[in-house]
Amino acid sequence: MLPETGIFHQRVQDEVDRLRQDIERVSLGIHAHPELGLHEHWACNFLVTEATARGFQVETPVAGLETGFVARFSSEKEGPKIAFLCEYDALPELGHGCGHNVIAAGSFGAAMALKPVVQELGGTVLLVGTPDEEAVSDESKGGKVVMARAGVFDDLDAALMMHPNGGDNIVWRYSFPLKDFTVHFDGKPAHYTQPEKGINALEALLLFLNDVNAIKRGWSPSVMFAYTITDGGGPSAITVPRSAEAHITMKAFDSAYLESRFEQVQTCVRAVSEMTGAAGRIQVLDEYLNMIPNLRLAASLARSIKVLGGKVTSPVESQRDLERLTYPGISTDFADVSWAAPGIHGYCSIGDESLVAHTPEFVKAAGSGPGNAAAVLAAKAMAMTAVDILTDSGFARSVKEEFLSYKKQNFHNVPGIPPGYLPFAEDFLDDIGAGP
Repeated sequence: MLPETGIFHQRVQDEVDRLRQDIERVSLGIHAHPELGLHEHWACNFLVTEATARGFQVETPVAGLETGFVARFSSEKEGPKIAFLCEYDALPELGHGCGHNVIAAGSFGAAMALKPVVQELGGTVLLVGTPDEEAVSDESKGGKVVMARAGVFDDLDAALMMHPNGGDNIVWRYSFPLKDFTVHFDGKPAHYTQPEKGINALEALLLFLNDVNAIKRGWSPSVMFAYTITDGGGPSAITVPRSAEAHITMKAFDSAYLESRFEQVQTCVRAVSEMTGAAGRIQVLDEYLNMIPNLRLAASLARSIKVLGGKVTSPVESQRDLERLTYPGISTDFADVSWAAPGIHGYCSIGDESLVAHTPEFVKAAGSGPGNAAAVLAAKAMAMTAVDILTDSGFARSVKEEFLSYKKQNFHNVPGIPPGYLPFAEDFLDDIGAGP
């Protein structure tokens, strides 16, 4: 570590301590005003007001998202462009059962603490409001997916965020690609005494599901194909159903394989439509890529957390946990950011391993002392990693070169992730203290 890096590490820690009450106010304020994705008007306005008051130039809406924003502070000197990402949507009925208020507060604190360093050294710091991560409605697409496709993250040197977690802090965790969609068939109603005059949409839907369940025998057993029938044809048993619909979620271990299986699903819809005469269509609600880790950023964030006295699960252990899985796990729209820029999606502890997200217990932890402490830790750790980029040109270059080396091969050469599980580089293992 360069001597000046250590000096600026301490400066951002001191600045976060100075801002502690504001960070906690942001976390508790958003927690007290839970809003569903695409409707987070209170949280968006609150964060925009706070950033504007501290000299950030704010653009909102962004990428067509009414509750999205980009708050920017740029030095007069050239330098890296670093973004801290906020989430602030809640869950239906439960509220902040995923602790997105902690994410927003941690990123807010990191961005504000980094501002004076950027002003002195050069560069740009951004606080980016990314709504609708939970994607719980038919309107949803995942805010970061929409923003990534609009190019919001294209010219960043790094994008950082930390999500609350039960258990130790984590700097490297894989997230799985997801395809969430509906399959709808339109038929023609008729009385069941004259079925030849109708087209049975429900029978078409059931035929489609049977076809997919049959071809699934040739898929990897790790593929998730979960469904429920949301339109079963209507209440009357003596009417040929006019319409029928299923809501389906698919996951796999890597994006390429998921896309190849989804193509087979599309083929089944077309074949059933042709066979039955019922018009089938697919509406994609959400689709997330798989996560691309940046190991240089992961190592830096791990060092920062350890300096602050936090425990960190080794990335090597995270990879071993991934290799033991036989079925897909969590998914997040941050994965799409990681294909657009060097990114790190860490996890900050708000309780032990018994604390599970999307529960009332998690809501309570996120809105009390553990959530406040996690937001402060996240703010310090992320700001310290950003300092590494701002003060060490060699480190900043290695972060960008790692990302570009993956991108050059369309992200098929990434260590530690499916499908290849390529080995980590020795210098990375040494950096995190896991070398031979």
